[in-house]
Amino acid sequence: MVRRQILALAYLLLVPGVTLAQDTDPEEPPRWSGTAEVSALATSGNSDTRTFGLGGEVVFDPGTWKWLGRAAYVETEADDVLRARSQSALLEVSRAVSERLDVYGRGGYLRDLFAGIERRIATEAGLAYQVIATGAHTLEVLGGVGFTQEQRSTGDDLSLATANGTGRYAWALTETSALTEEAAFVAALNSGDDWRLTNEIAATAALSSLLSLKVSQKLSYLNRPVPGFRKTDTIFAAALVANF
Repeated sequence: MVRRQILALAYLLLVPGVTLAQDTDPEEPPRWSGTAEVSALATSGNSDTRTFGLGGEVVFDPGTWKWLGRAAYVETEADDVLRARSQSALLEVSRAVSERLDVYGRGGYLRDLFAGIERRIATEAGLAYQVIATGAHTLEVLGGVGFTQEQRSTGDDLSLATANGTGRYAWALTETSALTEEAAFVAALNSGDDWRLTNEIAATAALSSLLSLKVSQKLSYLNRPVPGFRKTDTIFAAALVANF
């Protein structure tokens, strides 16, 4: 049921973007762009395991406010038993103040049973600066403050005022391949040892004008994890990506 709902959501998000992109004047920069990806891994024999992943990103840039939406879903089964499931979503809006400086605001949702997090809702606002914006390399740094509410499967739930920092780096290796990395650091303002870090690095190579192959590693670290869970989770994935 959850997978069908996510597939339906991805369809509703992506199809309008494809339609609008087709209607755009070819001489104007496209207002809509995005990706949709799927990954799967299965084993059989002594044990039956299956991992399924689905993700997507949509960008709408009409020239004043820029909108970014992301969604991801991962589940793992072993011997027909669901072992873990993770769902996440992000909505971010930004507006240029100068050639390199933007103001931004964003909200995120996470349900990560891998780490014992039943629900996390986070909001954030701040400034984003393009440190490198030319050539094959781009680097954007975001800094802001926010508020996080986290419902945990064990232990106390959390309500945190936070300081947030994010770095987004991209390197165009060739015309058809790229290396990207995004690292995000969140620290609770009311507790010196409650901080968390995520880092995702990915290599993408084009197979055609529409499809790409993406290999990625995502690391999630909680300095104060949910009781009974480890501090670090990593996800390795190989995915087929559709670009529009």
